[in-house]
Amino acid sequence: MDPLAGIGSGALPAPDASDDKDVFDVTTLRYNLQHVDTVRSVMNIASGCVAGICGLTGWQGLALFLLLHLAVLTIIWATKMNFQLRSYTRQSAWSYATANVQQSGLSFTLFWTLFYGLVYLY
Repeated sequence: MDPLAGIGSGALPAPDASDDKDVFDVTTLRYNLQHVDTVRSVMNIASGCVAGICGLTGWQGLALFLLLHLAVLTIIWATKMNFQLRSYTRQSAWSYATANVQQSGLSFTLFWTLFYGLVYLY
């Protein structure tokens, strides 16, 4: 059973034992990646609010974003995937860590500036 999706098996054995390819259940893979994206989005909103309320500006805010982004991804990877990334996605560790960084950065920046403006400008 796939602990991240809660349905079916994440990786099924290949029909030929000599073949090293894994056969993935596409529904489970899509479900897993959708939940990882949801956690990333919530983390970006929360960390942007924290950065804005704490009054972080410039490099301090960027450092907080990168630190929290990597920390949350590592926590997901460690607790939910048991450091077996290939069993749940077809991504390498680097592509998993850097996936949607631009989208994540934009969400973070939106809430960072919003809460900074609400707390310190008004």
